[in-house]
Amino acid sequence: MAWMSAGASRLVGPTFVDDLTRADLIPELGPVATEGWIVVDEAVLLKGLYESYSGDRSRFPDVLGYEVAVNGRGIPRFGLPDRGVGCVPPLLRWGTAFAWAALHQQHRQFPGFEVMAYVSVAELMFDPGEFSGNVTFCTKHPGGPVWTTRASAGDDIVISLSTADCHEPLPDR
Repeated sequence: MAWMSAGASRLVGPTFVDDLTRADLIPELGPVATEGWIVVDEAVLLKGLYESYSGDRSRFPDVLGYEVAVNGRGIPRFGLPDRGVGCVPPLLRWGTAFAWAALHQQHRQFPGFEVMAYVSVAELMFDPGEFSGNVTFCTKHPGGPVWTTRASAGDDIVISLSTADCHEPLPDR
């Protein structure tokens, strides 16, 4: 169920996800993935992100919006140059490796849930030439809404993974 937008595929190639390894999981994100998941008010949440989230659950009309808010975070830019499209591949690599590791842990803890991860990188609106990355997770409910689709991603830079893609841990290769 993994998919990559046309914009992402052009920048990193169609085998990008298959080429990920455990070495791509940066130390700043690894502990959040291994700390695991909890279920709160029907929302499937990364425990480490939930504990640092300060929003009010009652402000979200549905579980999807709450999961996206709690489970969404920026991808650290440690060691990357400030500007240029050259930042995109490492941001995608780090974010996608984190998503894989987190979904693998989710499968181990709560195999009955199907969670989607969305990794995106975009040019900053008010600072052209500078890019920022983001990762978020939300539960897939049969017949329910989804956060984004391949069609709606268009030419944006987006990679999506699901729990089903990540039953196995990232390889050591």
